[in-house]
Amino acid sequence: MVRSGRYILSGKRNEVFPRMIPQNNRSKLVIAIRETDMPLAHTILGDEYELVFSHTLETAQAAVAKGIEAVVCGVHFSQGAVFELLQFVRSSSTVGQVPFFVLLDSKGRYAYSPAIVHGLRAAAKALGATQFTDLGGLAEKVGNMEAVEVLRRGLRDAITCTSN
Repeated sequence: MVRSGRYILSGKRNEVFPRMIPQNNRSKLVIAIRETDMPLAHTILGDEYELVFSHTLETAQAAVAKGIEAVVCGVHFSQGAVFELLQFVRSSSTVGQVPFFVLLDSKGRYAYSPAIVHGLRAAAKALGATQFTDLGGLAEKVGNMEAVEVLRRGLRDAITCTSN
């Protein structure tokens, strides 16, 4: 069994048990990803934030509308609805300025050419994403632990900047 943020991973595929951690004054993040990516998200984000998971565009939009401090969205979220969610957030009068992180793993299950990664990065930037991170590419360059730390630090810094 591995403890990962607010969840305990049993080691069996997709078996995740909630841990009881007080919600207190932690920043609320909408994590818009596929269900299969939840264990990885918990490992990366730990228990520093209150995580609100969404697996469809509609549930993510509803969660965002309730008020959040940031959005983390995978490119495969809801059959590729990452840019629709980004446009929804940026057009909001209440949460339009919150940090929006787009994540890709070009070294994982899908193989992307550099041109595709460049196109995704350019689209994310043009639509107002705070950061586009190819987590697999970053991990290949600096190692897994450092890649996770870079992502955490960027998220922490972005939330701090928008809350001040």
